[in-house]
Amino acid sequence: VVGWVIFAFLMIAHLAKDFINGSKLMYHSSKVRNSLGSRIRYFIGGVCLCSITLFSLYVSVVYNWAIARSNTDIIVNSVILLFVMDLDERVFATLEAWNENWTA
Repeated sequence: VVGWVIFAFLMIAHLAKDFINGSKLMYHSSKVRNSLGSRIRYFIGGVCLCSITLFSLYVSVVYNWAIARSNTDIIVNSVILLFVMDLDERVFATLEAWNENWTA
């Protein structure tokens, strides 16, 4: 049980930012002050970000449920999964630092 509590804390701490940002994008898509094209982009971006975040959480739970046999296994698997998920953000930040036009 302790392993699953720590797993939940790690997942929430890591994935909450993306889920909140996706929710904000969907909220901003309802603002009339934005053009129709911007509203569509905000909505699609928000849905994609929330979907990817929830899918990451689902995959992490299923993976740990299938593989982990102890609390230590759950925590180690969680940290490894979060590290792998964080790599794409690091690559994106590197590309953005290198040339902002590539990520605009």
